[in-house]
Amino acid sequence: MKKFFILASLETVCFVIMLYFLVSNFNAKTSSQFAASFTGDYVSISTTTVILIMWFLGVFSGFVYAITLSKRYRDQIEFYARKTEKLSQQNEIDSDDKEALQRKIASLEIALDNALKNK
Repeated sequence: MKKFFILASLETVCFVIMLYFLVSNFNAKTSSQFAASFTGDYVSISTTTVILIMWFLGVFSGFVYAITLSKRYRDQIEFYARKTEKLSQQNEIDSDDKEALQRKIASLEIALDNALKNK
């Protein structure tokens, strides 16, 4: 989950930088390109490239998030499956014990009836 938050933060920072350059270049009428000046020289990147980079970052972070969630939910499903299996086994044991007690009671009733008749 930490990896996802780091990736999401990185993607958010990149998105804010992209918006900053979009707004700062809007007055320069260079809406088809992003121009950034880091050292005094302008680096020009096409808007399509920036959009594709952001899209791939979004798809990648979505996959990371989905994998993280699926692992967590898979662990929870396995836990509940084991718990359900234990409960069903306990219910089966309880049911068998109940049937055994019912048979013993029935045999004791028959023995009591026979003892009372033979008296």
